[in-house]
Amino acid sequence: MADAKPYPTEEKEPLALNDVDPSLTYSYANYLTWLFDERVEIIKGKIFPMSPAPSRSHQEVSASLTAALFVF
Repeated sequence: MADAKPYPTEEKEPLALNDVDPSLTYSYANYLTWLFDERVEIIKGKIFPMSPAPSRSHQEVSASLTAALFVF
């Protein structure tokens, strides 16, 4: 990680995911100050948008298929 940029020291905290510079390295302390609603995760200092949770109908179909395969 020789090309990693240092932690940002921002006066103004980002209000949207687009306000975050993806080339910088972030910490959990940075994450706690962010005010935007998008779900993100930090892996080795880099920020990644998270996939949305599966819908309830998707979970019900998945459970039904699992149950059917379990008794097979």
